[in-house]
Amino acid sequence: MNTNPLYALAENWPADLLIDYILKIHHRGIRDNGPGILARFRRAVEARPEQLELAEACALFEESLIDLDMHLMKEENVLFPFILELFEADREDRDLEQMHCGSVANPIRVMEDDHEGEIQRYARIAQLTHDFAVDANADTDYRELMSEVAAFMNALHEHIHLENEILFPLAVRLEDRHVRF
Repeated sequence: MNTNPLYALAENWPADLLIDYILKIHHRGIRDNGPGILARFRRAVEARPEQLELAEACALFEESLIDLDMHLMKEENVLFPFILELFEADREDRDLEQMHCGSVANPIRVMEDDHEGEIQRYARIAQLTHDFAVDANADTDYRELMSEVAAFMNALHEHIHLENEILFPLAVRLEDRHVRF
């Protein structure tokens, strides 16, 4: 059971507020924080060329940022606009044409698959970094890197939970009420 108090609040948010939160907190956070973390990761790898696990973790983080960029664009340009249309149809108690790709469940499945891939990737990063542990002799830059990567991962898990467990099921319910196939 997840005890994050945000989840209980978000369960009662309308779709437009939930999407705004995801966009402004999570999508913006990925774009704002990811490049700086990657730069710090690269510096750490350069300073510790013998630590092959760190280099692998850095490469995985870089791959994640590339994949997340595409993922966020799909959400922002395809899925979220349709969910907002569903929300408006619900507010106005009217029907809506189906999504251009059929059911909203189709792009949701793609997003959930992407999410699962990121969960697995960050589990590997955590494993490679020994759960972001730092030894007593670690320099400040390395300590901050591990803290930032852990925070990035935790925010990503929150992002995924908000979408998979709250927003996406809401979208399916709204589609069931307002779209005729």
